Amino acid sequence: MTGGLPPLVDTHCHLVLLEERGLLDQALEGALAAGVDEIVSVGLNLEDSDHNRRIAEEHAGVYFTCGWHPHEKAAPDSRELDALSELLRHPKAVAVGEVGLDLFFRPGYHEVPLDIQERSFRAMLELARDAGKPVLIHDRDAHDEVLAAVAGVPGSRGVMHCFSGDAAFAQRCAELGFIASFSGIVTFPRSEKIQDAARTAADDGFVVETDSPFLSPVPERGKPNLPERVAITAAAVARLRETPEAVVRAATTLTAHRVLGITAPSTAAARA
Repeated sequence: MTGGLPPLVDTHCHLVLLEERGLLDQALEGALAAGVDEIVSVGLNLEDSDHNRRIAEEHAGVYFTCGWHPHEKAAPDSRELDALSELLRHPKAVAVGEVGLDLFFRPGYHEVPLDIQERSFRAMLELARDAGKPVLIHDRDAHDEVLAAVAGVPGSRGVMHCFSGDAAFAQRCAELGFIASFSGIVTFPRSEKIQDAARTAADDGFVVETDSPFLSPVPERGKPNLPERVAITAAAVARLRETPEAVVRAATTLTAHRVLGITAPSTAAARA
């Protein structure tokens, strides 16, 4: 514990991107100091997923996922799918992600046609189903389309990464086997709908994340995000729910372990 508080899990960050910025050691050391015992580093394509595997192998308390981001310009071919499937057999691979749909089209950000995204997404949902793994879903401006895709692959379950809907959407997700993951956005001004979802989600129906190096929470907004700041988000959710911070930390850690199948005891001390 840190200051008597239970440990936390950062359920979604990008350690590869932090490493590229020269921030990996700082990120891991800061997480340890903040009581973030476990970190899930998320894959964006085959190369990135394998890079995350290497980082997870080198650091206790770090897990990884295998994914195909909706911004990838082509759907994965059979070779890539086979390689992702092989990676998922690794003992520290906990999920398929980051996958999903993104309808926020903008030159320089994302221009991948929806039909390509849908092919990629279905392939990843089927990969997760066949491997018995949860999925971490990227959903930007695509709530109905994402839920339709999920419903089309029975047995899909997992996490709505960087949850951006309202309380009613959170309930629809829960009915399909998905929990909400609250990021630093929950601390932003004008995020009332997301805050309402954080207030009303079931005690075992949500987790917290950073999406680092993106979406640093208030008061660190504008800086590269780090896994340690998942503690800021957890504290913000506790205030919204009018419950002690320790309760949210303990509940989200239990939920993360259950949904992601993390069964090992806390290994933060091994990173010291």
